[in-house]
Amino acid sequence: MYKYKKVLIAAYDINKSKEALTKIQTILSKNDVSFETFLPGSKLKDEKSFDLILVVGGDGSMLSAAKSFNNLQIPFLGINLGKVGFMADLEYGDVDSALIEVLKGECQIEQREFLECEYEGKSFSAFNEIVLHTQKSYKLIEFEVKIDQNFVYNKRADGLIISTATGSTAYSLSAGGPILTPLLEAFVITSLNPLSLSARPLIIPSDSKISVEVVENPEDTECFIILDGNEEIPLKGDSRIFYAHKSQSQFKLIHPKEHDFFEACRGKLNWSISQEGK
Repeated sequence: MYKYKKVLIAAYDINKSKEALTKIQTILSKNDVSFETFLPGSKLKDEKSFDLILVVGGDGSMLSAAKSFNNLQIPFLGINLGKVGFMADLEYGDVDSALIEVLKGECQIEQREFLECEYEGKSFSAFNEIVLHTQKSYKLIEFEVKIDQNFVYNKRADGLIISTATGSTAYSLSAGGPILTPLLEAFVITSLNPLSLSARPLIIPSDSKISVEVVENPEDTECFIILDGNEEIPLKGDSRIFYAHKSQSQFKLIHPKEHDFFEACRGKLNWSISQEGK
């Protein structure tokens, strides 16, 4: 009957998700679906036995779960308790009927690309974006960008965002970047408050390799690589170059079967559209 028979429920804000967790656990129990609940600090018995990860929260919780469990290479479904929810898009108010449909396999599955960041011989993952920023936002830094070893530009700005298609509706959008449809194989490079009237976001193929070098930053200010807004890597000493490229693996994201990306944009981003005559 069910395509997904053993579910890992992940919640990262227990106070916000307590009621939803109880309801979801009840739905799964009534339908004889096996599950285990992961909370911050808990340990799983056998994480390799699951066939679906159910994340309770918003897009921030989805990013946390992706970093923790994407190595399992199984689909993620988000129950949205947040304000926007482009990744977590099964609304909590619809969970009674929509969750059962998903468990039966009546859903959409997307393969999303994400980024790998290389710095000082170590590799880090970013599902939304890689950001170069200073410790003090009012201090400009100078950086140089190359794509596939070809020089692109040298700029002075508050920082730089390298975004995936998934992340194009997050920080990059706030910085004036374009919205990419989720399955577009492309990244967006957007400067943060550049000291240039001609600076524009740049869309590049996702099979490109990007290098970013900090040419100059104020002596009293540290620079950081920031991954998905929750992991900071300080640029140290003379090691001032990092690289970004597409990960070899993908992020499997489930949507309810009636999901429409453009409808989500209209509702969540308050796009104004006349429905007269339609």
